[in-house]
Amino acid sequence: MVALLLSGVDDRFMSGTATLGFTGTTNCGCPPSNGPFAVSIPKELMNDRTCCQDTVTVEYKGKAVTAILSGVFDDGDGTENIEMSPMAFALIADNPTDTTVGPVTWSFNN
Repeated sequence: MVALLLSGVDDRFMSGTATLGFTGTTNCGCPPSNGPFAVSIPKELMNDRTCCQDTVTVEYKGKAVTAILSGVFDDGDGTENIEMSPMAFALIADNPTDTTVGPVTWSFNN
């Protein structure tokens, strides 16, 4: 997979570490109807995205999961890390005891 590295482009592929859980995340307050598959992204990458509506696909070692954008966190300029809910993370993790995996590739779907 080729990752586009165009600064300021909102629909590019990003690469970073996926972390289980939402440490330091400001949640958007999405309704329960959004389901258990959620992600949080660095606030610098939010741009014109809409919490509780936009979705993100995360890929790792041939496995992929799509989740709803549910929060933002401050991870510093230039990072493309992503935080994931337990159910979303479990679908891409190698082992049930993993708390981080990477590098993952992720992108917005809409």
